[in-house]
Amino acid sequence: MVLGASALALVTALPAFAQEEADDGTRKLSTVTVTGSFIQGTPEDAALPVDVLTAGDLKLEGQPSITELIRNLGPSSGVDGQTNQFSSNGLEGTSNINLRGLGPARTLVLINGHRQTYHPYSIGEQAQLFVDTNNIPTAAIGRIEVLKDGAAALYGSDAIAGVVNFITNRDLDGFEVGGSFSTFDGSDGDYDLSAAYGLQGQNFSWVTSVGYNKRSEVLLSEKDWAVLPYDQNPVGGWSSLSNPGYYVPLGVTATGLGPIGGAINDSGCEDVGGIVVAGTCRFQFTNYDNLVEEEERYQIFSEYNRNLSNGAELHFELLYAHSDVPTWKTSPSYPPQSLTKQVLLASHPGFQQYAADNPGAFPAGTIGALFIGRTFGWGGFPGTGGAQEGYRTSETWRGSGSYVGDFDNGVHYDAALSYSSTESERLTNDTYIVGLTSALRGFGVCTDPNTGFDPATGTVPYAPGYSGTLVAGAGTCEYYNPFSNGIIQSGVTGAPNPNYVPGLENSVTLADWMTDGSVTIAKTDLLVFDGVLSGESNVQAAGGAVGWAAGVQVRRESYKVDPSDLTDLTVTPGPGGTGPYSFLAGTTPADEDQTIYAVFGELQVPLYDNLNMQFAVRYEDYGGDIGSTFDPKVAAKWDVTDNFALRGSAQTSFKGPTLNQLGGVGTTLQFISAASAFKAVDTFGNPALKPESAFSFNLGGIYEVNNFFASLDYYNFDFSDPVIVEEQSNIVNAAVAAINAGDFDNPILTRITFNDPAAVPAANQISRVRTNITNGPDIQTSGVDLRLQHSWDMSNNAEFSVGADGTYIIEYKVDPYFVEGLPIGGGDYVGQFNRGNFTRSMPQWKANLFANYALGGHNFRVVMRHIDSYKDERAPAARGGVGAKIDSQTTFDLFYNLQSEMLGGFDFGLSVVNVTDEDPPFAAFDVNYDPYTHNPFGRTFKISLTKRFGGSGN
Repeated sequence: MVLGASALALVTALPAFAQEEADDGTRKLSTVTVTGSFIQGTPEDAALPVDVLTAGDLKLEGQPSITELIRNLGPSSGVDGQTNQFSSNGLEGTSNINLRGLGPARTLVLINGHRQTYHPYSIGEQAQLFVDTNNIPTAAIGRIEVLKDGAAALYGSDAIAGVVNFITNRDLDGFEVGGSFSTFDGSDGDYDLSAAYGLQGQNFSWVTSVGYNKRSEVLLSEKDWAVLPYDQNPVGGWSSLSNPGYYVPLGVTATGLGPIGGAINDSGCEDVGGIVVAGTCRFQFTNYDNLVEEEERYQIFSEYNRNLSNGAELHFELLYAHSDVPTWKTSPSYPPQSLTKQVLLASHPGFQQYAADNPGAFPAGTIGALFIGRTFGWGGFPGTGGAQEGYRTSETWRGSGSYVGDFDNGVHYDAALSYSSTESERLTNDTYIVGLTSALRGFGVCTDPNTGFDPATGTVPYAPGYSGTLVAGAGTCEYYNPFSNGIIQSGVTGAPNPNYVPGLENSVTLADWMTDGSVTIAKTDLLVFDGVLSGESNVQAAGGAVGWAAGVQVRRESYKVDPSDLTDLTVTPGPGGTGPYSFLAGTTPADEDQTIYAVFGELQVPLYDNLNMQFAVRYEDYGGDIGSTFDPKVAAKWDVTDNFALRGSAQTSFKGPTLNQLGGVGTTLQFISAASAFKAVDTFGNPALKPESAFSFNLGGIYEVNNFFASLDYYNFDFSDPVIVEEQSNIVNAAVAAINAGDFDNPILTRITFNDPAAVPAANQISRVRTNITNGPDIQTSGVDLRLQHSWDMSNNAEFSVGADGTYIIEYKVDPYFVEGLPIGGGDYVGQFNRGNFTRSMPQWKANLFANYALGGHNFRVVMRHIDSYKDERAPAARGGVGAKIDSQTTFDLFYNLQSEMLGGFDFGLSVVNVTDEDPPFAAFDVNYDPYTHNPFGRTFKISLTKRFGGSGN
């Protein structure tokens, strides 16, 4: 269910009724078309579970961000929206909605009833494009309508799990300016500033809202639970590929240059902050990462409405949003995917110094060593001594216009044209594969880091037959030193390194030469025409005239990816075909589009005075290999008594693959337990994807008497052919099983790249994993939504209310599917963390309880939020042997609001979220909590003020 505030708002909220706020803060009702129907209706017509949350309701709970609002929705499971990279994976600064845990691509997000383009970067592990709800300025929101039911019969693709419709406030008269400041332990504070101006004329209205949001950077190390020792969480940001690393001595063997001894751990590991586990230096990269990235956002929304002389209404709206994460922090370097090319010779100055300081470390006959580790680690990145930085930016435009009116015969018409576009750019730094190889040989800076060529000769200086003048470590040529004697001090604590030898450190020039940015620019466009006719027919049922609607929709979608030359695999395939970088894989350009046509119809049939039926059908044609679909829907509401009503619905749904799923390749960074490190997981598109389909139904009851309200709804989804990304963890587990059995011809091993392809496959030598986008297993999920509320009018004109809302997921059963002929996954995913499969976290139930006291302009509110415990389904080895259970959490929030007409009118708000300062429950994850479910910030204080200035008059 919705926030605790929504229960207060929804006592009388029925789907065919919209709620608006009057100037005095009270709510007035107007009969309009609302989410779930294209027919203008009345309360008696309502048959669908639509929750309405107004701007006034949001004020009662401290104006939460859209991300936190969505996280608190009962039907919402596993929300992406935090700005740390471990929960965003390249999507920092964005937010989405995931109803029923079916994935954000299956919840349709509308603005004023019309579609918005996708964000151009998908959720990596799911390849799902989604609408970025952070683009919508909160100052412009008049109400939010949440349809918790499949609606593809009316709205088409994406509406499998439901619809969330953001409806803007067109009734503002005058000028409002507001701001808020919130802070929690470890933060310098977040700012929200807004201004809105509304002009209400005799036959027009013009409302413009602007918003500015600034989030402060918060290091993970600011929270004592977020960066834990190895023994408390071995998978909490710990990697076996460190710097300092370890070395394999090389010498002349019977077969040529090869290993002549066992691995040697750098003796300086612990002096710079590392720990040694099983003879290997471990590096904790989360010391350099953020819990919250610095984030800045600008938003403008303007709409103009005019009533024409013929009774029609003209509507125009324009949205602009710019989001910037300017200093995205990440590890000083990533671990290389291939560990066979990092060779240095005994003539290396760092090698010579290390051998002198550690006599006998290398066996006799050693002429070089293979370095196993990352380029920069405990010492930080040269020049900054800390993290590397990248950025994520996005820019969104939206323009929409509609012409609405009635013909002389009473038929209502609504024609709309909408265009929206989002362009996003992101940069992530990585080390050159060839550049690292060259610098280990002493030819850093003076050669091309991508090819290793001497610019003067076009040949490689350390290759046989080189005839140029470059000399290793001489002139402008520099050595990269992987040894601890080149680290000046710990980048985490600042403590000096006792093993440091001046002159052996890696220069800033060398570090910048070895490292470059992988850059992509992605863009989506959406052009939609909607045409709808509606009215009352001459057909009379026992309860009144039959209402009808019919419409067409044409939408054109486009998707473009423009990688930089270094990231473009068609331009720079790199030495192994995956690009020039040692960790990040490249990608291919994309420029795709598709046009989708749809026709639909709807009937509202009042069979009797107390029984209303809704029938709807939609035909949608994607063309080509995807094909078309015909989806019906039926819904009913039966007023059994004056106080009790039953409602229900059943429908089929359809969703074609999005353009990003049909081709191309994307790369995410995921923890591979068999390798005890993060590795690149490459995801390949699939032009042979089939459409998704679903059958769902909803049954519920509503009871209302005097000041008591209760509703209970049961939902059930039977989902077929969902488009998913194959689960890398299960592929890896199957590959490891094949290796342990000596089954080296098993086709599952074709999905794994090993450090040395010529060697016998070994689990700890996994370099990268290939996954495909595919049609996945059938899913069956069901559950119940409950809402209760009672209010009392008190003798002093005060009002006291209490209420509860909650969602209980009965099941989320997933069938197995097959990869290279092997069964993968399957089971009941409810009550699980689901880090080992394609879904998100799914606590079995969560609930909100609230109490509210209103006296005049004062409002006091307390909310208790509870999230059920759930298990981490991964095998102990995959989670470091810890975190089998993620505990339940109960938090309390306090809110005070004052609405006063003094000084021309102002609103004041004060809130304390998580009063008892509860830490998020521990989870075996990089950041030690579940970022898809829990709020990590602790006790948060917020103060807000909104000032109103007059009105324009009529």
